[in-house]
Amino acid sequence: MSNCSDDFPTTDVFYSEISEDVPIIVFLAVASVLAISSLAIYVEELFFIHKHYQTGDQRAWKITVLLGLYPVVCIMSLISVLVPTSSTLMTLMSACYISFCIYIFIMMTIECYGGPDKMIGTLADDKVILNTPPCCCCLCCILKPITLTRKSLKTFEILAMQVMFVRPIVLFIAAVMWTDGRYNNKISVDEPYVYITVVSAISTLLSMYGLIVIFRASRLHLKHYHLALKFVPLQATIILVNLQRLVFSILAERDIPECIGSRGSRVRGENLHNALLVVETFLLCLLARKGYRTQSPDSDEILEDTTVAYTNDYGTNHTL
Repeated sequence: MSNCSDDFPTTDVFYSEISEDVPIIVFLAVASVLAISSLAIYVEELFFIHKHYQTGDQRAWKITVLLGLYPVVCIMSLISVLVPTSSTLMTLMSACYISFCIYIFIMMTIECYGGPDKMIGTLADDKVILNTPPCCCCLCCILKPITLTRKSLKTFEILAMQVMFVRPIVLFIAAVMWTDGRYNNKISVDEPYVYITVVSAISTLLSMYGLIVIFRASRLHLKHYHLALKFVPLQATIILVNLQRLVFSILAERDIPECIGSRGSRVRGENLHNALLVVETFLLCLLARKGYRTQSPDSDEILEDTTVAYTNDYGTNHTL
C-alpha cells in the first residue's frame, strides 16, 4: 500500500506500522478493556431488568434496547479501530441501531403518559415550543408555540422516526459503493460522499428536532421518570457519532492529523474518531445506567401502573 493513502489499511499493514508505537498499543489495550467493561455493565443491567420486571413486560425490552446502544456503539467503534477496513460496515450497523433507539425512546416516552390520547390530554393546557435546536432555533419569529394535537404529535413522531429508514438506506448505498471503490471520504462535488453525508445529516437533524420537541414538552410532566437522564446520553451519542465524524472529515481536508506511513489524514481521522467514541460511549454507558436506575422521589404523581419499583435492603425505592 502506498504512503498517505486514503484507503483503509489491512490488518497486516496496520499492525506492522504500529508494532513499535507503544502509546497506540497501550491505548488499544485500554480501549479493549473499556469496551469489555461496557458489555459487562450491560449484562449486569440485563440481570437487574430480569429481576425487577415481569416476563413479557413491554417496558423491559424497550429499556433493554436503549441500554444496549452504548455497548453496541462502543464495540463497533473498537472493531473499526482494530480492523480499519471494517469501518464503513461498523458505521452502518451503529447507525441502524441508533435509528431504532430513537424510535424506541419516542414510544417509551408516549407510554409513560399512558398512550397518545393521555399525552395530548396532559399537555392540553401547555404550549409546545417549536423553536428548539438543532433545526429551528433561528426561526423564533415564525415558529410560534402550539397546543399539542394528535396531528402535530404524529408530525413530530414522523420527524423523529424517519431516520430509522433514511439513514440505514443511504449508508447501505454508501457501503455498496465502498465495496466497488467508489466511496471515498473526500469533500468534493464529484464525490458521492458529499451527497450521502448531506442526506444523512438532514435526516439526523430532523430526527433530533422531533425528538427534542417531544422531550422538552415532557420533561416536567415526566420528571419523576428521570427523563432527562435517559435522554441526554442518547442525544450525546447521536451528536458524537455524526458531528465528530464531520469535524474530522473537515480537518482531513487540511491534512489534520498528519499522514503516518500508509495512513493518510482521512484514515487517521476516522481512526481517531472511532477511538474517541470508545471512550465517550463508555462514559455515556455509565450515565445511562444512572438514568435508568436512580432513586425515585416519594411523590403521589408517580403512576403506579406505568412505574416499576422495588425496595432494597435499606427500604429505599428505586425505579428504572
